[in-house]
Amino acid sequence: MACSSSNGEEDTGGAEATGGSDPGVTSSGSGTGGGATSGAGAGSAASTSGAGAGSASGAGGDSTSGTGGGATSGTGASSTTGAGGSEPGAASPACAGLNNGSGTTIPCAATADGKAVCFGSTTPTTLTYEGGGEVTGVVQATGRNFSEEACVLLDTGAVHCGRHTSISRTPTVAAGATMVSGGLNHACAIVGNAVKCWGGDLPADVTFGGETPVQVACYYHGCCAVTDAGKLSCWGENNGGMHGVGTSSGTSGPVSPKTVPGRALYVGPGQDHMCAVFEGGKVQCWGQDWNKQLGGLGESSDPGVTLVESGAVAVVGGQFHTCVLMATGQVQCSSGGQSEGAGLDMGRLAPVAGISTAVALSAGKHYSCARLADASVQCWGSISHGPTPATINGLRTRSCD
Repeated sequence: MACSSSNGEEDTGGAEATGGSDPGVTSSGSGTGGGATSGAGAGSAASTSGAGAGSASGAGGDSTSGTGGGATSGTGASSTTGAGGSEPGAASPACAGLNNGSGTTIPCAATADGKAVCFGSTTPTTLTYEGGGEVTGVVQATGRNFSEEACVLLDTGAVHCGRHTSISRTPTVAAGATMVSGGLNHACAIVGNAVKCWGGDLPADVTFGGETPVQVACYYHGCCAVTDAGKLSCWGENNGGMHGVGTSSGTSGPVSPKTVPGRALYVGPGQDHMCAVFEGGKVQCWGQDWNKQLGGLGESSDPGVTLVESGAVAVVGGQFHTCVLMATGQVQCSSGGQSEGAGLDMGRLAPVAGISTAVALSAGKHYSCARLADASVQCWGSISHGPTPATINGLRTRSCD
């Protein structure tokens, strides 16, 4: 059940919230991100292995079995799910409600009963192992590539990858992983104090000077990570200025991380642009704005475009749009005129009608999704075929605990 864009590429995307402290509250010292304890803090993102981790973008459609009516299936899209799943806007990547990543496939997620589902419409389907049998013990699911590939993080801390109906029983990461995110031809997982990557042309192991990564979010040809000290680093291709360091030249071959200025709480990659929530709940973006994915404020090769001054806990990017999760549980999106209303009007951010209790967020090329405080998921854009959110049937995401 693949969901395709006009050029045949599947949708995906999203990113998980990692914000460390309450928006508007400036924490003292150099720590941020994972270290914070209050509010939207995603500082707990680097939860112990198997304890959820931020979810990642799912790829979806080939899986066979549906989750069924009251199923507890999770959804895709990037998650910023709230602690316990009951506090709107309380983002924590330690809860794997929705996928995070580059928007290359349709959404996937972990269900309340520990399975993995993907969906390109309002009906989710369940991921299965190669040779048969549903994948169980899932705390996070992420899509990869345009060809319905996915990776799942299990409660053992292992990561397994494959096609949606043939996830390999042999782990790609044997143990210790706390978050996984997929890009176009690659994926990366947080394992201890490092991010381990496979596929594509990226460094195999990325470290951060003794700091612990609490969120990883991959885009088409690279990845970014936020550490427990609030350091935001990006590596891979730099087309359009994705590294946020003031240059926009492309790169080839493995590229070491480039540190983005500022103390970040959460990062949300789009296709050709990048956004992050910085200390105080400010959302700043960089990259291309050729379809007003940065609100029509102009492209930038560093974090020079401000979408929100304060109060944000997470941000995600699609191909032509950006969505921001506010601490109030409201979602605001900008649109670059992408198909079927994945965003709203061209230009500046505008509220998404009917969404007021969001605790997690995800975006792909032509859709956006929100996990609500009751663990259900609503999506708009190519999934609902318009700007009005539609509920994913029977979907209940994994709790945040």
